[in-house]
Amino acid sequence: MSEQEQPSTVDVYEFTNVSQLFDFLDNEIKRKKAVLGDIIRDIEKLKTLSEAAVKLEQIFAELAGGQRIAGRQTTTAAKLNGVEVYINPEPLSETNLLTNVARGLQTSIASLEKVRRALSPLSKLGDIDLNIRLIMENGVVKTVVIKVPSPPI
Repeated sequence: MSEQEQPSTVDVYEFTNVSQLFDFLDNEIKRKKAVLGDIIRDIEKLKTLSEAAVKLEQIFAELAGGQRIAGRQTTTAAKLNGVEVYINPEPLSETNLLTNVARGLQTSIASLEKVRRALSPLSKLGDIDLNIRLIMENGVVKTVVIKVPSPPI
């Protein structure tokens, strides 16, 4: 599926004050940065494996009298109910998959940080009761709705 064909996911979060909103944003940023760090470490390991595999192929080619050994197959995914499943993917294929995930996480983190900075003046409100709705699409903040509740009559 190309990026344009992928269905979007929408998440809606509701908060009763600005402190809750900021706690959520801070925790999401922290959580996503931790996941991103893990993925970057995995990518580095996979790059090392890819480089070792290429060197090994070169050595085998030399041992075979300079004849190039049949190239590695590219990894293909099986489609199961719209989900791509990879079995024993080549390190380079897995690196590409994880790199795309890392880019999405970076976009999401940047979005959360941008909203956090933009709304920081609201911290002056403290724990005043509000109705706050945060709408995210594919991990990116799209809308923030803030309402002051009506007093009971």
